Amino acid sequence: MELASSTQGCIFIFKLIRPFLFGIVLTASFSGNAAFAQPPTGPDAPAGVAPGPAAPQGAPGPAVPTGKKEETNMFDQSSPYLEYGDFNSSEEEDADTAYFQYGRFFGVNIGLGYQAATGNRGMLYEPAFPRFDLGMEYWFDAQFAINLGLFFATHNFSDSGKSYSVKFTGFGVDLKYYFDVRNASAVLSFSNPFLLLGAGSISESQTQIQDNLPNTDTSFSVDFGGGLEFPISYKKTYFILEAKYNTQNFQDTNESSFSRVTDLSGGFFSLLGQFMFTW
Repeated sequence: MELASSTQGCIFIFKLIRPFLFGIVLTASFSGNAAFAQPPTGPDAPAGVAPGPAAPQGAPGPAVPTGKKEETNMFDQSSPYLEYGDFNSSEEEDADTAYFQYGRFFGVNIGLGYQAATGNRGMLYEPAFPRFDLGMEYWFDAQFAINLGLFFATHNFSDSGKSYSVKFTGFGVDLKYYFDVRNASAVLSFSNPFLLLGAGSISESQTQIQDNLPNTDTSFSVDFGGGLEFPISYKKTYFILEAKYNTQNFQDTNESSFSRVTDLSGGFFSLLGQFMFTW
Protein backbone atom coordinates (compact mmCIF):
# COMPACT_ATOMS: atom_id res chain seq x y z
CA MET A 1 0.00 0.00 0.00
CA GLU A 2 2.86 2.36 0.91
CA LEU A 3 4.87 1.37 -2.30
CA ALA A 4 1.94 2.21 -4.52
CA SER A 5 1.57 5.58 -2.88
CA SER A 6 5.29 6.39 -3.43
CA THR A 7 5.09 5.41 -7.11
CA GLN A 8 2.10 7.61 -7.71
CA GLY A 9 3.92 10.50 -6.07
CA CYS A 10 7.00 10.20 -8.36
CA ILE A 11 4.86 10.08 -11.45
CA PHE A 12 3.07 13.19 -10.33
CA ILE A 13 6.34 15.10 -9.78
CA PHE A 14 7.78 13.97 -13.20
CA LYS A 15 4.70 15.27 -14.95
CA LEU A 16 5.19 18.64 -13.25
CA ILE A 17 8.90 19.10 -14.26
CA ARG A 18 8.69 17.46 -17.74
CA PRO A 19 7.98 20.77 -19.62
CA PHE A 20 11.01 22.39 -17.99
CA LEU A 21 13.34 19.49 -18.99
CA PHE A 22 12.10 19.60 -22.60
CA GLY A 23 12.84 23.36 -22.84
CA ILE A 24 16.38 22.89 -21.47
CA VAL A 25 17.13 20.20 -24.11
CA LEU A 26 15.88 22.39 -26.98
CA THR A 27 17.90 25.38 -25.81
CA ALA A 28 21.13 23.33 -25.66
CA SER A 29 20.49 21.90 -29.12
CA PHE A 30 20.05 25.33 -30.78
CA SER A 31 23.13 26.71 -29.03
CA GLY A 32 25.35 23.91 -30.41
CA ASN A 33 24.16 24.41 -34.00
CA ALA A 34 24.85 28.14 -33.81
CA ALA A 35 28.44 27.49 -32.70
CA PHE A 36 29.21 25.29 -35.73
CA ALA A 37 27.30 27.25 -38.45
CA GLN A 38 27.75 31.01 -38.23
CA PRO A 39 25.74 32.98 -40.80
CA PRO A 40 27.81 34.84 -43.47
CA THR A 41 28.73 38.41 -42.70
CA GLY A 42 29.59 41.50 -44.72
CA PRO A 43 28.54 42.17 -48.30
CA ASP A 44 28.35 38.47 -49.12
CA ALA A 45 25.48 37.88 -46.57
CA PRO A 46 22.18 37.04 -48.30
CA ALA A 47 19.29 39.45 -47.95
CA GLY A 48 17.11 38.92 -44.91
CA VAL A 49 19.80 37.17 -42.85
CA ALA A 50 21.18 39.00 -39.86
CA PRO A 51 24.97 39.33 -39.93
CA GLY A 52 26.89 37.22 -37.49
CA PRO A 53 29.57 38.44 -35.12
CA ALA A 54 32.58 40.12 -36.80
CA ALA A 55 36.00 38.49 -36.62
CA PRO A 56 38.40 39.98 -34.06
CA GLN A 57 40.78 42.69 -35.35
CA GLY A 58 44.02 41.21 -36.65
CA ALA A 59 42.61 37.71 -37.08
CA PRO A 60 43.11 36.08 -40.52
CA GLY A 61 40.07 36.11 -42.79
CA PRO A 62 38.41 33.04 -44.20
CA ALA A 63 40.28 31.24 -46.97
CA VAL A 64 39.00 32.06 -50.45
CA PRO A 65 39.15 29.22 -52.97
CA THR A 66 41.14 30.22 -56.09
CA GLY A 67 40.49 27.23 -58.28
CA LYS A 68 43.12 25.11 -59.97
CA LYS A 69 46.64 26.52 -59.89
CA GLU A 70 48.05 27.24 -63.35
CA GLU A 71 51.48 25.94 -64.16
CA THR A 72 54.06 28.40 -65.63
CA ASN A 73 54.90 27.80 -69.27
CA MET A 74 58.60 28.08 -70.08
CA PHE A 75 57.79 30.08 -73.25
CA ASP A 76 55.87 32.69 -71.18
CA GLN A 77 59.06 33.68 -69.40
CA SER A 78 61.18 36.62 -70.62
CA SER A 79 64.63 35.62 -71.84
CA PRO A 80 67.04 36.90 -74.53
CA TYR A 81 67.02 33.39 -75.97
CA LEU A 82 63.23 33.32 -76.34
CA GLU A 83 62.57 36.90 -77.53
CA TYR A 84 62.14 37.57 -81.24
CA GLY A 85 64.82 39.53 -83.06
CA ASP A 86 68.08 37.64 -82.54
CA PHE A 87 69.26 40.23 -80.01
CA ASN A 88 68.67 43.11 -82.46
CA SER A 89 67.96 46.44 -80.81
CA SER A 90 64.94 48.48 -81.82
CA GLU A 91 67.24 51.13 -83.34
CA GLU A 92 68.80 48.57 -85.70
CA GLU A 93 65.39 47.21 -86.67
CA ASP A 94 64.12 50.75 -87.37
CA ALA A 95 67.18 51.48 -89.53
CA ASP A 96 66.71 48.25 -91.51
CA THR A 97 63.02 48.99 -92.01
CA ALA A 98 63.76 52.51 -93.25
CA TYR A 99 66.44 51.21 -95.63
CA PHE A 100 64.22 48.59 -97.25
CA GLN A 101 61.35 51.06 -97.51
CA TYR A 102 63.21 54.15 -98.76
CA GLY A 103 66.73 52.98 -99.60
CA ARG A 104 68.34 51.84 -102.81
CA PHE A 105 70.79 49.11 -103.71
CA PHE A 106 72.48 49.91 -107.04
CA GLY A 107 72.66 52.99 -109.23
CA VAL A 108 74.16 54.13 -112.54
CA ASN A 109 74.87 57.81 -113.16
CA ILE A 110 75.62 59.77 -116.35
CA GLY A 111 76.62 63.42 -116.18
CA LEU A 112 78.02 66.51 -117.82
CA GLY A 113 79.91 69.25 -116.07
CA TYR A 114 82.38 72.06 -115.97
CA GLN A 115 86.00 71.66 -114.86
CA ALA A 116 88.43 74.46 -114.10
CA ALA A 117 92.05 74.36 -112.94
CA THR A 118 93.19 76.27 -109.87
CA GLY A 119 96.46 77.96 -108.90
CA ASN A 120 99.05 78.71 -111.58
CA ARG A 121 97.67 75.91 -113.74
CA GLY A 122 94.33 77.71 -113.69
CA MET A 123 95.96 80.93 -114.89
CA LEU A 124 97.16 79.05 -117.95
CA TYR A 125 94.42 76.51 -118.69
CA GLU A 126 91.06 77.39 -120.18
CA PRO A 127 88.08 75.71 -118.44
CA ALA A 128 86.97 72.37 -119.79
CA PHE A 129 83.38 72.14 -120.91
CA PRO A 130 81.82 69.69 -121.14
CA ARG A 131 83.35 67.18 -118.77
CA PHE A 132 81.83 63.72 -119.18
CA ASP A 133 81.20 61.51 -116.16
CA LEU A 134 80.11 57.89 -115.78
CA GLY A 135 79.64 56.06 -112.49
CA MET A 136 78.17 53.13 -110.65
CA GLU A 137 77.00 53.36 -107.05
CA TYR A 138 76.31 50.78 -104.37
CA TRP A 139 74.55 51.52 -101.04
CA PHE A 140 75.67 49.78 -97.85
CA ASP A 141 72.67 51.22 -95.99
CA ALA A 142 70.46 54.30 -96.13
CA GLN A 143 73.35 56.69 -95.42
CA PHE A 144 76.59 55.16 -96.76
CA ALA A 145 77.39 54.37 -100.39
CA ILE A 146 80.44 53.79 -102.58
CA ASN A 147 80.78 55.20 -106.09
CA LEU A 148 83.08 54.00 -108.87
CA GLY A 149 83.55 56.85 -111.32
CA LEU A 150 85.23 57.65 -114.62
CA PHE A 151 85.57 61.10 -116.23
CA PHE A 152 86.98 62.74 -119.38
CA ALA A 153 87.91 66.40 -119.78
CA THR A 154 89.97 68.47 -122.24
CA HIS A 155 91.69 71.79 -121.49
CA ASN A 156 93.24 74.09 -124.06
CA PHE A 157 95.76 76.90 -123.64
CA SER A 158 98.28 78.88 -125.65
CA ASP A 159 101.70 80.26 -124.73
CA SER A 160 104.41 82.00 -126.78
CA GLY A 161 102.41 81.60 -129.98
CA LYS A 162 101.94 77.86 -129.49
CA SER A 163 98.65 76.09 -128.87
CA TYR A 164 98.25 73.12 -126.56
CA SER A 165 95.54 70.57 -125.82
CA VAL A 166 95.56 68.66 -122.55
CA LYS A 167 93.30 65.66 -122.17
CA PHE A 168 92.55 64.23 -118.72
CA THR A 169 91.13 60.81 -117.94
CA GLY A 170 90.38 60.00 -114.32
CA PHE A 171 89.24 56.97 -112.41
CA GLY A 172 88.31 57.07 -108.73
CA VAL A 173 86.46 55.52 -105.82
CA ASP A 174 84.35 57.81 -103.63
CA LEU A 175 82.74 57.08 -100.29
CA LYS A 176 79.51 59.03 -99.93
CA TYR A 177 77.67 59.91 -96.74
CA TYR A 178 74.01 60.94 -96.97
CA PHE A 179 72.60 63.00 -94.10
CA ASP A 180 69.56 61.69 -92.25
CA VAL A 181 67.00 64.38 -93.11
CA ARG A 182 63.76 62.52 -92.34
CA ASN A 183 63.02 64.88 -89.45
CA ALA A 184 64.47 68.00 -91.13
CA SER A 185 62.66 70.72 -93.03
CA ALA A 186 60.94 69.94 -96.32
CA VAL A 187 63.70 71.67 -98.33
CA LEU A 188 66.48 69.55 -96.84
CA SER A 189 64.52 66.32 -96.94
CA PHE A 190 63.73 66.88 -100.62
CA SER A 191 67.30 67.81 -101.65
CA ASN A 192 68.97 64.92 -99.74
CA PRO A 193 72.45 66.45 -99.19
CA PHE A 194 75.61 64.32 -99.08
CA LEU A 195 79.39 64.53 -98.61
CA LEU A 196 82.03 62.55 -100.46
CA LEU A 197 85.69 61.63 -100.03
CA GLY A 198 87.71 59.52 -102.42
CA ALA A 199 90.91 58.67 -104.20
CA GLY A 200 92.00 57.52 -107.63
CA SER A 201 94.30 58.29 -110.50
CA ILE A 202 94.35 60.93 -113.24
CA SER A 203 96.12 60.51 -116.57
CA GLU A 204 97.31 63.58 -118.52
CA SER A 205 98.08 63.75 -122.22
CA GLN A 206 99.44 67.13 -123.32
CA THR A 207 99.88 67.76 -127.03
CA GLN A 208 101.34 70.73 -128.86
CA ILE A 209 99.02 71.18 -131.81
CA GLN A 210 101.78 72.31 -134.23
CA ASP A 211 103.98 69.21 -133.83
CA ASN A 212 101.30 66.79 -132.51
CA LEU A 213 103.70 65.11 -130.08
CA PRO A 214 101.84 64.03 -126.91
CA ASN A 215 103.43 64.09 -123.49
CA THR A 216 101.68 61.73 -121.06
CA ASP A 217 101.79 61.31 -117.30
CA THR A 218 99.71 59.70 -114.52
CA SER A 219 99.30 60.88 -110.94
CA PHE A 220 97.62 59.73 -107.78
CA SER A 221 94.63 61.90 -106.90
CA VAL A 222 92.57 62.68 -103.80
CA ASP A 223 89.14 64.31 -104.08
CA PHE A 224 86.49 65.63 -101.71
CA GLY A 225 83.22 67.48 -102.10
CA GLY A 226 79.49 67.29 -101.67
CA GLY A 227 76.19 67.68 -103.43
CA LEU A 228 72.43 67.60 -103.50
CA GLU A 229 70.22 64.79 -104.79
CA PHE A 230 66.73 65.62 -106.06
CA PRO A 231 64.27 62.77 -106.67
CA ILE A 232 62.47 62.68 -110.00
CA SER A 233 60.89 59.31 -109.29
CA TYR A 234 61.55 57.84 -105.86
CA LYS A 235 63.86 54.80 -105.87
CA LYS A 236 64.11 55.06 -109.68
CA THR A 237 65.47 58.35 -111.07
CA TYR A 238 67.36 61.24 -109.46
CA PHE A 239 69.06 64.45 -110.55
CA ILE A 240 72.34 65.24 -108.77
CA LEU A 241 74.25 68.52 -108.41
CA GLU A 242 77.80 67.76 -107.29
CA ALA A 243 80.84 69.92 -106.55
CA LYS A 244 84.25 68.28 -106.25
CA TYR A 245 87.91 69.24 -105.88
CA ASN A 246 90.75 67.01 -107.13
CA THR A 247 94.40 67.20 -106.13
CA GLN A 248 97.29 65.64 -108.08
CA ASN A 249 101.04 65.92 -108.59
CA PHE A 250 102.08 65.54 -112.22
CA GLN A 251 105.70 65.61 -113.32
CA ASP A 252 105.11 68.96 -115.03
CA THR A 253 104.01 70.59 -111.76
CA ASN A 254 107.37 72.40 -111.51
CA GLU A 255 107.51 73.13 -115.26
CA SER A 256 108.93 76.65 -115.77
CA SER A 257 109.21 76.78 -119.57
CA PHE A 258 105.95 78.72 -119.98
CA SER A 259 106.16 82.49 -120.09
CA ARG A 260 102.83 83.21 -118.45
CA VAL A 261 103.38 81.20 -115.23
CA THR A 262 106.34 80.11 -113.13
CA ASP A 263 105.06 76.54 -112.63
CA LEU A 264 101.95 74.39 -113.06
CA SER A 265 100.90 74.00 -109.46
CA GLY A 266 97.20 73.71 -108.65
CA GLY A 267 94.33 71.27 -108.69
CA PHE A 268 90.98 70.95 -110.45
CA PHE A 269 87.50 72.06 -109.41
CA SER A 270 84.45 70.55 -111.08
CA LEU A 271 80.72 71.25 -111.00
CA LEU A 272 78.57 68.43 -112.34
CA GLY A 273 74.97 67.69 -113.18
CA GLN A 274 74.10 64.00 -113.26
CA PHE A 275 71.14 61.74 -113.84
CA MET A 276 71.08 58.60 -111.70
CA PHE A 277 69.00 55.49 -112.32
CA THR A 278 68.60 53.20 -109.30
CA TRP A 279 67.29 49.76 -108.45
